[in-house]
Amino acid sequence: MSGEGGGWEQIRLIKTFLILLIPCAVLSFISGALYLALGRTSPETFDDVHFWFYFFDVGREINIPTWYSSIMWVVAGLLGGYFARKATRFRLSWALFAFICVLFSLDEMLEMHERLDVIGAELSKHIPLDLHFVWVLPGLVIAALFVALLLRMVLSLPAGVRNGLLLAGVTFVGGGIGVETLSGLALADSGFESAFFVLTLLEETLEMSAIALCIASLMHFIEYRPSEGGTTYRLTSRSKPS
Repeated sequence: MSGEGGGWEQIRLIKTFLILLIPCAVLSFISGALYLALGRTSPETFDDVHFWFYFFDVGREINIPTWYSSIMWVVAGLLGGYFARKATRFRLSWALFAFICVLFSLDEMLEMHERLDVIGAELSKHIPLDLHFVWVLPGLVIAALFVALLLRMVLSLPAGVRNGLLLAGVTFVGGGIGVETLSGLALADSGFESAFFVLTLLEETLEMSAIALCIASLMHFIEYRPSEGGTTYRLTSRSKPS
């Protein structure tokens, strides 16, 4: 996976992650600020503020945060597809990873995970809580299946890449399933109050941050060096500080 020669540099994990984190932070901040502004508007200005809140509300679909997350998943899928072509091991696993990323991109736009409510409703009959978002029950099973299928590949990666992907996975599941479970409990208990929005904002921020960390970790698997006519890239098998 690594060729001969010197002068190669790995793409920095932390630096890349911090750069990708900027739009996540900006979108979350705008969403939160507009929510606060919405609660302080007069009847004359409510429609104007709500117009912009609709486009930046992280709790809604088919808006700017959703568009951003969907694009990020496509980028992660393209990197996975590139590794599937270039890697000498786990090529099928990389191809599966790429497929999952594209599937998640579609889910961001089409809310396919909410179709799991039918299964979740049956499973929820066997637990003593009103989760409201019952899709999280089959969602947890699907997440465990993805982990089982990809874990060997992830554990085989250099330390920086491996640890970044594992942390991204934990963060994404913690936000997408863990915090959404809490927001569902809050919604069932008190309706669309501030607590529900705060939990939703936290959930979506964690999810966007997880995607950013996933991409940064994947890019950390790439080395580069200047060459005639441009820059040459290759996969690395070395473990270097991030």
